[in-house]
Amino acid sequence: MATATLNSPSSETDLWQRLQRFFRKKSVQGYLFIMPWFIGFILFGVYPLSSTIYNSFTNYDLFDTPQWIGLKNYIQIFTKDPIFVQISWQMLAYVTLSTAITVGLGLLFAVLLNRSFPGNRIFRVIIYVPSLLVGVATGTMFKQVFDSSSIGLANTVLGWAHLGPVNFLSDYNNIWHSQLALISVNFWYTGGTMLIFLAGLKGIAPAYYEAAQLDGAGPFTIFRRITIPLLSPVIVLNTILVLIGHIQVFDTPITFAVGGGGLTVSDPLGYKYSLGTWVVYIYKQGFQEFNFGYASALSVVVFLVTLLLSLGVIWLSRRNTYYDALQRN
Repeated sequence: MATATLNSPSSETDLWQRLQRFFRKKSVQGYLFIMPWFIGFILFGVYPLSSTIYNSFTNYDLFDTPQWIGLKNYIQIFTKDPIFVQISWQMLAYVTLSTAITVGLGLLFAVLLNRSFPGNRIFRVIIYVPSLLVGVATGTMFKQVFDSSSIGLANTVLGWAHLGPVNFLSDYNNIWHSQLALISVNFWYTGGTMLIFLAGLKGIAPAYYEAAQLDGAGPFTIFRRITIPLLSPVIVLNTILVLIGHIQVFDTPITFAVGGGGLTVSDPLGYKYSLGTWVVYIYKQGFQEFNFGYASALSVVVFLVTLLLSLGVIWLSRRNTYYDALQRN
């Protein structure tokens, strides 16, 4: 009896049917749908991170072959780099105060604008639109605001109170004036945080507020006992997002430093490194001094700090975070 070959029509039909059955499986379809994201994640996420970690253990100037030096870059960061120490203290102050300002004001604006009154939608747009501007444009605008001359808006306002003028961007006696100017810019970015809080407030059932009002609770009690607990997951989310954004701040400080307050364009860290941030320091090491091995080590350190702080926020808030859906179940 003759046997069917692999190239026979029946074999090809059977193979096609098997392929159809295979691709009709929901699990296979799911993997196919996420395949573009997965490929992008490997190419633009896993590979760059792995390459950065490897380069952090090398002496690499981008033009020559990386030379393995072990932990020397990390030892230098933590024991022999006074610039990194100074920038770390500045980042501690900047991240703490900026996060408090952005989250606190965003929550305040959201609570106020969540009420129904004429013009509340207009106020939402007015507060939110500035957060859409790119960092370079915002930095350029605020560099004029904090100009050391009398034409700067900040010094003009201080002049009304017979104070100043203050050289915010290159004060030879107090380099923390630069940090004050840098932190003040975050008042401009509260709109994005406010929008997320507004979405969270819209998800709170009105029945909670109605029951509290029937029990005679005042506005402050309602805010403390109902709004804050039910909004706690959104507060944690916003805090982590804002925290990561402030750790990665780059556009505003480098715009302040380049040509600001009589500075030259050669040092992106500002006068006496007063405008230095971690990401700007990584940029200087990598793209100005071509010390890519050291810049990679700095990147790994900043990544670990960001990861630990984010996990710390989640850990500290785990007992005070209320998930309404879980409680109903």
